[in-house]
Amino acid sequence: MKIEILVYAYLAVCLAMIAFNIVCIFLFSRNDREIESHRLYFVSLIRAQFFRDEIEESHRKMLIKRLQKVREMMSFDKSLEILSKDHPDEVREYLRKLDNVFITLNNMYSHKNEVQFAYFPYIISRYNLFKGEDLPQINACLFQLLQKPSVYSRENALNALYSIGISKNVAEALKVLDKTGFYHHKKLITDGLLTFSGDKHELNECLWDNLPQYSLNVQLAILDYFRFSSDKYQERMFKLLNEQHNCEIHYCAIRYLGRYPYQPAYDKLIYYAENEDDMHWEYASISCFALASYPGNRTVAVLKNKLCSHNWYVRLNASQSLEQLGLEYADFVDIYEGHDRYAGEMIRYRFDHKKLSEKGAASI
Repeated sequence: MKIEILVYAYLAVCLAMIAFNIVCIFLFSRNDREIESHRLYFVSLIRAQFFRDEIEESHRKMLIKRLQKVREMMSFDKSLEILSKDHPDEVREYLRKLDNVFITLNNMYSHKNEVQFAYFPYIISRYNLFKGEDLPQINACLFQLLQKPSVYSRENALNALYSIGISKNVAEALKVLDKTGFYHHKKLITDGLLTFSGDKHELNECLWDNLPQYSLNVQLAILDYFRFSSDKYQERMFKLLNEQHNCEIHYCAIRYLGRYPYQPAYDKLIYYAENEDDMHWEYASISCFALASYPGNRTVAVLKNKLCSHNWYVRLNASQSLEQLGLEYADFVDIYEGHDRYAGEMIRYRFDHKKLSEKGAASI
């Protein structure tokens, strides 16, 4: 009897799940049809505003009334996406003339729930609304979103600020993000900073001046951003390397100096590579990788010596750097004939990997 009850209960759950899925499919399909219908409506209205000196007041009022709903904003977004393919300049000019409309909508969206509120900065970043404009009411709302628990809210707000392109606001936003205590992955910050639409040099200087005021996570994100965006900071990075900082800061500085060679840093990198510490083997590993940008007999000698390191990552990075420096198989005869089996195996691994890569590239 008990088994029959369990079977009936299981069947009831299955039927409930099937019914739920059917209802969801129906609602989603109806929602998609409604959005598509509204999209076509918006396309015709927007086209009518092209080539006008000013947007009609009735059109502005209609947008303010309808775009308060997220579903309508989604339809508007899709219509702009379609029109941008054939009329990018006209769409850009159309949006530029709607600044006051979006300022009004921004205030309205700030009173919605977090998910709906987060959609508005997505629209700002996607269409570069308010680019180059320092608007206190927009900034206040975006900073408000930065303090929300949802990573999507914070990321959308940051992307909106990157698209607006005001350096001091981005620098301040990262401070606000720090104060919340919420973890925001440093890769998201690094990738976002690379999309900044304003004066990159001004942003870089602003971030560097504020660097000590940020948490370690944000500092690392900014230093990674410098590594991918500018070759003007070798001297400053070398200074960081010589100062008392968290070891992660030093690792970022070493990576930067590996990407953009700075001759005064050469002896420091050699020192880190040669003086391997079991507790901080990362210094040796990253320095071996960075030394690929500093060719010379001394570099080759140090890297060949590190092939005998007891740490696998140090040996791997040393072998990669030697390969990048152009050494061939015959240059490692002394390693093969030596007594360190692991050093020889690492070199064979690198050359086998290289052959497989070349073979794969040739077959494409």
